[in-house]
Amino acid sequence: MAQCLYDITPLEPLINGGFTLLTPNQRLARRIKAEWDARQAAAGALVWETLSVQPLEPWLQQQWESASRQNLVPPVAPLAPAQALEIWRQVVEQYQSQSAEFHLLQPAAAAELASQARDTLLRWQVDVDTSGIRALFHLDGDCRTFLRWLGLFNARLARAGQCTQTDCLVHLAGLAGQLPTTRVALVEFDLLAPLQHAALAAVTTEVQHVTPSTLVAHRVVHAFSDTRSEFQAVAAWAANAHRTSPDTTIGIVLGNIGSDRVPLDYLLRREFDCLGDDYSSLPVNFSTGITLDKTPLVRDALAVLAMGLQQTTVAAVEALLRSRFFDLPDAHSALAQRFVRQLYTQGSMVLPVAELLSDANRVSLGGARGLCLGQRLSALQSMRHLRRKALPSTWMVHFSDILSNWGWPGKQALDSLEYQQRDLWDRTLDVFATFDMVCEPMQFGAALALLRDCCKRQVSQPQTVDSPIQVLGPLEAAGLSFDELWLCGMQGSDWPAAPRPSPFIPLVWQTRLHMPHASPEREWAFADALLSQYARNSRFLHASYCRQRDGVPELPSALLQDFAVETPPQPPAVWAEWLGGYLERELEMITDDTAPRVDTGEQSSIQGGSSLLEDQSQCPFRAFAKHRLQVEPLGTLHVGLSAGERGSLLHDALNLLWGDLCNHEALLALDDVGQAQTVIRAVQAAIASVPFEQQRKVGAAYWCLEERRLVALLCEWLNLERQREAFTVVARELEVTLELARLPISLRVDRVDQLADGSRMIIDYKSRSSSVQDWFGDRPAQPQLPLYRIAEPESVTGMAFGVVRPRDCRFVGLGPVAAAPGISSDLSRLAKIGVDVQEWSELGEYWRNTLERLAATFVAGDAPVDPLTPSSCTWCGLQPLCRIGDRFDDLAESEQDNAV
Repeated sequence: MAQCLYDITPLEPLINGGFTLLTPNQRLARRIKAEWDARQAAAGALVWETLSVQPLEPWLQQQWESASRQNLVPPVAPLAPAQALEIWRQVVEQYQSQSAEFHLLQPAAAAELASQARDTLLRWQVDVDTSGIRALFHLDGDCRTFLRWLGLFNARLARAGQCTQTDCLVHLAGLAGQLPTTRVALVEFDLLAPLQHAALAAVTTEVQHVTPSTLVAHRVVHAFSDTRSEFQAVAAWAANAHRTSPDTTIGIVLGNIGSDRVPLDYLLRREFDCLGDDYSSLPVNFSTGITLDKTPLVRDALAVLAMGLQQTTVAAVEALLRSRFFDLPDAHSALAQRFVRQLYTQGSMVLPVAELLSDANRVSLGGARGLCLGQRLSALQSMRHLRRKALPSTWMVHFSDILSNWGWPGKQALDSLEYQQRDLWDRTLDVFATFDMVCEPMQFGAALALLRDCCKRQVSQPQTVDSPIQVLGPLEAAGLSFDELWLCGMQGSDWPAAPRPSPFIPLVWQTRLHMPHASPEREWAFADALLSQYARNSRFLHASYCRQRDGVPELPSALLQDFAVETPPQPPAVWAEWLGGYLERELEMITDDTAPRVDTGEQSSIQGGSSLLEDQSQCPFRAFAKHRLQVEPLGTLHVGLSAGERGSLLHDALNLLWGDLCNHEALLALDDVGQAQTVIRAVQAAIASVPFEQQRKVGAAYWCLEERRLVALLCEWLNLERQREAFTVVARELEVTLELARLPISLRVDRVDQLADGSRMIIDYKSRSSSVQDWFGDRPAQPQLPLYRIAEPESVTGMAFGVVRPRDCRFVGLGPVAAAPGISSDLSRLAKIGVDVQEWSELGEYWRNTLERLAATFVAGDAPVDPLTPSSCTWCGLQPLCRIGDRFDDLAESEQDNAV
């Protein structure tokens, strides 16, 4: 049953007297008509005359159309607001390209402000051709520029025989006595622009202003600590009022319905228990929907059309694969998952569509090769007509063909809401085609941008039956009647709003004529009139505000000075029903941190080398997940090279550098110039070895900077190497294998030096800070060098990290002799970290025992979530799998405490 949101009793004499009812907005017009129809049906009427009630602006446009049919106005074609705005954009861009006076950062925003300024000047009947007014415009640079734009815009309309909708009202105002007149009643109007007064005077014989009888509203104001607490209280109040009296009409006014709708919608659904199967049974109507471009159906359609551009993003590709509106049968297959992993491995957020097509066709897994995504992209690339300019009406056909090739909107049936969105999409395409009137032939990208803009201007509002609870914006609630109305967000900083005068109209004229948003006084008068409407159309008026918002203290609006202060019950920090369920829970903790033992058949398939034992040391579950389940987190998207890629490039450059130098003697023989040239050759060779595709992604300028960085860093490193005793590099990137606990381990050591006494020292390059302590303990954090030490016990005596960092190049290691600065030969110092060894041979035995035990735990399936240090989780990426952040152990402890 429809709820009574407007009492039409005071309007009945006017209706019976033949008056046409005019309202400020479409919502009030529909409500009055609905109430009239309900009253006629309740009186037993089977048929009745349609009530003449319309919003003011559409009614005036109808009068202009009538005058046009009678040839009383110039024969021009009226433009829709979006079409007029497109002409403004073209004018602004044309002027900017031909003038060197300025450069606009946001030309589209400037065009919109210019369009609003012209509309305001016409509605307030300001003639800018008057010499005195024009002189005032020339005193300000922005206003002077606007006059030039205005001249270009008006000339463009005149040449094309077009006009704006406001121009129609100007024509109408000059037709006094030439049109059939009627009597009208203005319902719930507070302020009219002078042009509206003039147009009404030209086409009417009588104008009556109707204000319904005033209700004596009980008015109270509530204060809340923050916005969420405010919305929680509003949702609880609405649910309680509806359950207490289902016939009560309830209104909720949001100051910013665009951003506030989502959190309030969730809280209302929670209060009405409509978050699950009863999702569609919420007894609430929201006055505004979401823009068409944000609806899933149209959002994905626009995303597919964007594949016709030269570049896309990884996020856009993932969204396409997740969408259910396309014919991509393998979008959720293991092959598609590998494809997404490859995109992340490449590391670039933006990628050329041509490369995406190639990657989608080449990806393979087992016997499967190529995705349907690649076939769709190939078909799109083969449409050569997409590379030619065309009018919007032609692009409409091309866009429809592209979507048809992708199988949009999918094979599954659309639900009611999606069906309405599809219908609105079709109507938006028709609107898009009408831009032929104002646009020249354009390229694919410009056409898609125009279509996207058209979708942003269309609002998808579900067609639903009336509900007892209405959530509205400030202007939409004006004129409607409610038993109870709640105004949210009544902070002093928002009510009244701060003035926003137009930058293109002299401020003195805006203030003198009381133009919209011109002054604090104008904003106060507007907000006060709106609040008065709310008060006279509701029996109980609530207002609420937040004491603090975004960390800034707030006060209530000064407009609420006559409201009684009422302290509301503060909503609980935790939802009562959830808290109740939590307190009544029965929690069973099951410890399951042992995997099946690694059998002989599995051993051959396990990969990882020293990284396997490093993962087992850092966290046993990480080793199990990565090396047995073969789970890897997605790569990190970044601009330029990743930290890992820069580290690999550094290793390659060092490898090439010592391949050229070979020994300490050759290094000492170089002067500064020779050293620099040698380093530059090594760095350039390392960069040249990077795959061409990766080089092209970041550009030549980036590689020049990277080359300079590496040259400076390697020269700093060589200065450290010069301080060493004589040595010869006998091996680089040396591969070694060994077996621990029957587990094959493969190693690759960065460098092996032979010292003057014939002993050998192994060096592992690090671009991050490292310590000798990483080799010790029951779980060594970096076991690679100890592994090589036990693999070659006879030939290797010293080991060191080569820390290659800007302004921090150093050696960190151990050896029987101090072969380089930073290498210690004092084993007694190891006692401080709990390692009691006296001879170097004992140290090798210590590492063998430690690493044997570590390998044995992996083979035995030991896999608890047990990070070695908090930093072990920093770059792990497996938190969604191990769920370490859920703190189950703490929860179990609290359960035991509660039981005690």
